[in-house]
Amino acid sequence: MSIDAVLDRILLDLLSDRIIARMGGRVPAKPRSALLLFAETDFGLEAALEQLQQLRDAGWAFETVIAPEARQSLKDRLAGFGAAEVEGKAGDILDQHTTILVPTLSISLAAKVALGIADDLLSKILQGGLERGVRIIAARDGGCPNGRDRRARGLLPNAAYQATMSGHLQTLMNYGIELSWAARLAVAVEGATPLSSAAPITAPKLVAARTEGVFGLREARSLDATELRLGHAVIVTPAAAEELRARDIALVRE
Repeated sequence: MSIDAVLDRILLDLLSDRIIARMGGRVPAKPRSALLLFAETDFGLEAALEQLQQLRDAGWAFETVIAPEARQSLKDRLAGFGAAEVEGKAGDILDQHTTILVPTLSISLAAKVALGIADDLLSKILQGGLERGVRIIAARDGGCPNGRDRRARGLLPNAAYQATMSGHLQTLMNYGIELSWAARLAVAVEGATPLSSAAPITAPKLVAARTEGVFGLREARSLDATELRLGHAVIVTPAAAEELRARDIALVRE
């Protein structure tokens, strides 16, 4: 390295130190943004919108792509987020984003991505995102066979159909897509970093004071929580264990 290059490097370092000192030692954080994909389902929608509001309050900015079938019902509800709806080719849209959020993942969209089918804008964006290594976080409520909203509406498919739905979700996770319940979407996006908004994000939990007995499938299906605590002596049946895994409920032994 020449003497001129060394002097230039020293001068740049000194200027950087002076600039940071003038700013009080603080460098403004880079704005965080994400592309929102809304498929044609309302499973988990209310919880997802609440989580998106928390992210927006924490400094996130959004652009949206809405399935044509869902545009009419969602456009007015998303107006308050200041999220512009974008159009164009999937590749051009992806050029502007490094994070994709799917607040409403439908059964059909999950199946398309799992099977490598890209025949509409949403599936093309997700396929292109996977090919580019873009971070993708999706709420699993709409595609989970035993989700809370689905059970509340009595929409419980037979075992074969449930296995297919669960298989598609597992494939998405194998692809690297991060799945979360809609009520925990902000936590999934932020990871271990707490949000800067005043209201903390909390997830519902179930603390079960059980120290013995058998925990079965019926009890697993009736849970409305993200965490189950059981004593070490409690026997969990295989079907119940599979149900907990399918619904992303953490089992904690204590």
